[in-house]
Amino acid sequence: YTFVYVILFSLVLLHSLIIPSPVLPPPGDIQVLLLTFNSVSLSWSSPQWLTGPQTFRVTWGCDSETSSTRVEGGHQLEISSLQPGEKYQFSVATEGEDGRQSRWVSASLSTVLPAPDQLTVDSVDTTSAAVSWSQPPGLDQTKHHYQISYRCPGTEPHITTTFSHNITLSDLKPGTEYSVTVCTVLENGRQSQLVSTNLTTVHFQWWKRPSRVAAVCILLAVILGWLDSYAERDPLQNSLNTRTTERDQLQTRLRFYEKPCLDGWWKFGTSCYYVSSTMETGRGGQKECRAMGADDVIINSREEQIFINGFKKNVWIGALKKDGFWQWVDKTQFNTTYWMEGEPNNMHDKCVEISQTASDPLKSWRAAPCTSNYWVCEKPFTP
Repeated sequence: YTFVYVILFSLVLLHSLIIPSPVLPPPGDIQVLLLTFNSVSLSWSSPQWLTGPQTFRVTWGCDSETSSTRVEGGHQLEISSLQPGEKYQFSVATEGEDGRQSRWVSASLSTVLPAPDQLTVDSVDTTSAAVSWSQPPGLDQTKHHYQISYRCPGTEPHITTTFSHNITLSDLKPGTEYSVTVCTVLENGRQSQLVSTNLTTVHFQWWKRPSRVAAVCILLAVILGWLDSYAERDPLQNSLNTRTTERDQLQTRLRFYEKPCLDGWWKFGTSCYYVSSTMETGRGGQKECRAMGADDVIINSREEQIFINGFKKNVWIGALKKDGFWQWVDKTQFNTTYWMEGEPNNMHDKCVEISQTASDPLKSWRAAPCTSNYWVCEKPFTP
């Protein structure tokens, strides 16, 4: 009997050495449910062929800092206290009762870098303007600064930076419209979404300058006016009428830029924009826009492309393919494009979307079939 027991024990030991424990199946791919500047909600599907209560090990890290937690009986997790604008690596594995783990399923994503809030034009002069904004939330302990860009039509943008929440723009041209954008910038160079506003400098009015030269000129003009004949005073009257007209035009333009768009519309530059909350086909979205007196958005500048991308939705834009060529809905040809790498890559695709899968907002156009998607309308801003 001793011999038989030895043989049986040897067979059991040999079986455990040759046949390993079954491998745990990994969970499904990680999905992002919600992403903010300091938190993220993740979910994953149940591992294949695995039934009953399940346990998962979740790890996440940024640079050299790594955290871990155990999730029992669920397939999602909310992680808070993250740093704004930082790239994190998230990994999930199935974990057995004996501590064994499956293959890790990973995903990398960056938390939202909040943009400046409440960009306001505080004052405007002939050659300068003061603008201010509020500090974005969640950046009290994060080193950051702000990048300001301003330009008038037909010129290259002027770019400057500051650590404060306001700045005075100088050396501006009198009576000129300027577009101003501000974004948050971290030490690693990452930038937030742009916020923008428009302003128009005041026309140069020499008679309002508090100088003795101006006072002398006014006195001489009065004396000469008394000496001139009635006919000779007509040019002075015409000049006064011209100045009055210019003043009225300036006041009209100021009212133009102070009046907001309708509720539910966003203002950028000289246009109002509407972002849908429902999905339509490419043609269906255009019909909705035209019913509101607008049309699909046409992107005319780098700043407008960044502005539309900032809505954080996959949206149709007003581009379509006709007779094998891409054009805007107003039948004008593309001047500047912002295609993703490798796009367009399918001759049958006839619509264009701004895709949130792109890491660069200036390389986010994707050609696609004209199926269901969100859409953006644009119409001129009229006082």
